[in-house]
Amino acid sequence: MLTIYDEIQQLRVELAACILTPADRAASEAELAKLLAEQASLDSAFDAIMADEEPPE
Repeated sequence: MLTIYDEIQQLRVELAACILTPADRAASEAELAKLLAEQASLDSAFDAIMADEEPPE
């Protein structure tokens, strides 16, 4: 199973290196934008959890 990070990297490579039809390019760009937003949300949630944790002594 691919992680969100892996999917993002795969889509970036696909967009940079492949010849895509306009429809396929638009679909890949939309999927990339969705995954980037999802990753940003997860990063924010993780940062919030870590900010609430007390540092170890």
